[in-house]
Amino acid sequence: MADLLSFQPLSPFGIELLCDLGEPLTPGQQDHFRALFNRHSLILARGQALSMERQRELCGLLGPILDRPGETGTMTNEGGGPAESALTWHSDAAYTEHPFDALSLHAIDVVDGASSTRFVSAEDACDTLPQTLRQSLEGRSQEMISPHYTRLAERTCNRQDPEALKQGILPAIHTNPHSGRACVWVSELQTTRLLGMDWEASRDILNAVFDHLYAPGQVLEHRWCNGDFIVWDNIALQHERGNLGAVGKRVLQRAIVGTHGVAPHIAAEA
Repeated sequence: MADLLSFQPLSPFGIELLCDLGEPLTPGQQDHFRALFNRHSLILARGQALSMERQRELCGLLGPILDRPGETGTMTNEGGGPAESALTWHSDAAYTEHPFDALSLHAIDVVDGASSTRFVSAEDACDTLPQTLRQSLEGRSQEMISPHYTRLAERTCNRQDPEALKQGILPAIHTNPHSGRACVWVSELQTTRLLGMDWEASRDILNAVFDHLYAPGQVLEHRWCNGDFIVWDNIALQHERGNLGAVGKRVLQRAIVGTHGVAPHIAAEA
């Protein structure tokens, strides 16, 4: 049908669109784009040439575009430091009351195949979590942080009292408003501890949850080539990247779908 977008499934989740997203979408195709996003959590399209304006238009089909002070809409590993550091598993702004709804990246200047972003489904992991671990998380709160930029590659729960740029108290299991599904809301980068138990017990439970959540068979790894475009549900999925120090130039164009939030290094408005 003319109003349906052509696509094929990815494994273990997500879909690849087989069309030129630079061309206008009909109202029916816009509805299909939203439906595919809500059902599959991640949409990939290869060989695209999207201006920032067009990328924002596509993401705007999913909700309001968030502009954050101190950001340009481009992510690059040039300059080294935190920009090229490994960044372990997380969802953006998960330590706040307003995590981003969706994130999108478009490869505009990369060495084809040299770097990747990896994804896991926190929804699928919640559905398959062993009963004892699920019971350990149900109804429990956690402390979450945005860690110091020298600690971005670590499992935060393994350190007592880690330094935080920002922090918050959130549920360990969260309901995704896009799908109505429960998702594991603890993450390797952002969770310091589960509340209501001692640190050692919290650490051991979290490590067991992470071993399940990030099991190799549950990971979708995308190796970036120029023209690739990905948009994903930031609540349903967590993501990570490896160290970018030896991958050549890596420039990705980013648009955020969300309503609130400032970057961790920017002071919140009073």
